[in-house]
Amino acid sequence: MMLWSLLFMSLIANTPLEGNNKADCPENFTPTGKTSQSSNYTDQKLSYSADRAVDGNKETCAHTLEILSSWWSIDLLGIYNISRISIFNKEHKYSDISGAHICIGNSRENNFTANSMCRNITDFHEDRYNDFYFNTSGRYITVSSPTIKYLVLCDVKISGIKKDSPFKLINEKKTWEDALNHCRAQNMDLASILDEETKTLVQLEVMNANSSFVWLGLRYTCTLNFWFWVDDHSLGYKHWAPNQPREDCDVSVAIETTGDHHWYSKSDNESYNFICAS
Repeated sequence: MMLWSLLFMSLIANTPLEGNNKADCPENFTPTGKTSQSSNYTDQKLSYSADRAVDGNKETCAHTLEILSSWWSIDLLGIYNISRISIFNKEHKYSDISGAHICIGNSRENNFTANSMCRNITDFHEDRYNDFYFNTSGRYITVSSPTIKYLVLCDVKISGIKKDSPFKLINEKKTWEDALNHCRAQNMDLASILDEETKTLVQLEVMNANSSFVWLGLRYTCTLNFWFWVDDHSLGYKHWAPNQPREDCDVSVAIETTGDHHWYSKSDNESYNFICAS
């Protein structure tokens, strides 16, 4: 995975459709993203890596090997309301990507293709931008081929607006109770994760933590024997680590800052970074 600049254009979200008519765009802005792909085609020691699809040069292309279910993906490092994806491929015997899929969402499962918004690419044209319109949101954008073939992408442009996050990582190590008091002193609360989107926003925050775990606002009451979020939400959505949770008195939940960001029961007296929510 390499960190590269991705060209974004702010657009008001459009009604979903697919076609090749380009709309006028407001002034561009350029966030960063991490690109990856299933494999790298190499020719004379030149690696056709994933970042070449977003380097702003239509002559340099990302290119996978000829394998089953080749894919290319970008992590936008934020959740964006996506309105358009434009793909350009210069003329080449492997440049027609008709039959491939574009998937948008927050899941990394199945090489980022387990997301609910997936669209087939049909009637792809070389040497021009092919525009695909959406009205959806997500952190990951993936182009994948379901068959055995090369996947080539020369230039990918994505139009969208970044969603605001209600979460703020506090890079101070405190016990769970002290963390809760800190958030509430700022008219905030310890973070609750209620669905896939809030999970993704929290995960983006914990990437910058300086402790191995980060406190959340999920606590266990041994008197009533149930878990609850301190902002009064009940526990519905869950992302426990294997063999978790541990249901003891004086335990709350911390999220791991690496790997799959699973949840762990931790003693309230442990000191970690924490996330406040507005």
